[in-house]
Amino acid sequence: KIKTSLELEVVFDKDLHVTDELSKAELKGQWCTAKFGMTIFNRVEPYVKIGTSNLEVNWKHGGQEMEVDAKEGFAWGGGLKANILEFQGIRLTGDAQYRTTEPDVATISVNNSSVSDSGKFKVNEWQAGLFLSKKFEIPLKLQSIYTVPYAGLVYSDSNVDVSFYNADYPTTDYSLFDANNKKCYGFVLECDIVPSLSSAFSYCVELRLVDEIALSLGGTMKF
Repeated sequence: KIKTSLELEVVFDKDLHVTDELSKAELKGQWCTAKFGMTIFNRVEPYVKIGTSNLEVNWKHGGQEMEVDAKEGFAWGGGLKANILEFQGIRLTGDAQYRTTEPDVATISVNNSSVSDSGKFKVNEWQAGLFLSKKFEIPLKLQSIYTVPYAGLVYSDSNVDVSFYNADYPTTDYSLFDANNKKCYGFVLECDIVPSLSSAFSYCVELRLVDEIALSLGGTMKF
């Protein structure tokens, strides 16, 4: 089976681990991607993602507050999803994926004062997780619909390479120095909604906690 999905992920807060000179670094914004996958032997699904990112990063360096806002940029990634085992209707699924984006910088500010520089903005992210799920039938008057709630643990990390030059302070390094995740373990709650067993469409809501606070909405069509 071939699957095509549209996904919108809104990252409200993702804390970053930085050097001792920096503090309160965080990334937030949106990822919007189209996902193309193929199910092999009803068990393994390799997939690719292509879309856009719209991100910003904030951090403090001493008494200065930095904000770098990127333009909407091209994003891509890929991964592998696999059904590991199923017992009494409960399924254990594994998922590993990677994504990256390197958009142009839109605006830079230091203590709310604009800085004129092209800057650098690059983000690499990867994660692996295990998820438990079970399908439930909800009887309705005309037909039943089906929900598939998921709960899982993920290990994720990133490399956030953001820097710029400030002519007012030419000897100061304005950089995140390849920041990574402050918390690498996270918790995921997800629910898939299937209008009917014969439907080619399904819808998904996902909430990520601990390593980041993020909400994803998506729809999938099977061929």
